[in-house]
Amino acid sequence: MDCVVKSWIVATLTDDLTEIISAQGSTARHAWLAVESQFLGNREARSIHLETRFRNFIQGDLSVTDYYYLLKKMADDLMALGEVIIDRTLILNVIRGLNKRFSHVEALLRHSRPFPTFLEAHDDLILEELTLENKKESPATALAASTCSKLL
Repeated sequence: MDCVVKSWIVATLTDDLTEIISAQGSTARHAWLAVESQFLGNREARSIHLETRFRNFIQGDLSVTDYYYLLKKMADDLMALGEVIIDRTLILNVIRGLNKRFSHVEALLRHSRPFPTFLEAHDDLILEELTLENKKESPATALAASTCSKLL
């Protein structure tokens, strides 16, 4: 049975990690303890790096949906490392990292009392993104309409 469990553990790892694990013991228990040591041993360093990325993450050219997805993924990864990320922290990071296109929404979110939830702010930003996209398309539609009427 030990051989089966060890094969299962080894089969779920990358080749590099498998080499490290295999060198540290011959039983499934040794393999499991080696895996645990690898992942928990550098937990603090991973937390520091991920926390820095999370706090400095900005939207840039990302859509609101992609921005939210990546921010939420980092928060979930931090929570998996034992860091508590509350909804207020997520909103503060959303506001801080928003693209300049959303500066007016940023001001509204910043002055809301209490802060909206992460999902409520997402809904507001998605709606604003759709509105901005529709405004880009309106001049072309107006131009087409005025050109057609002149031709008749």
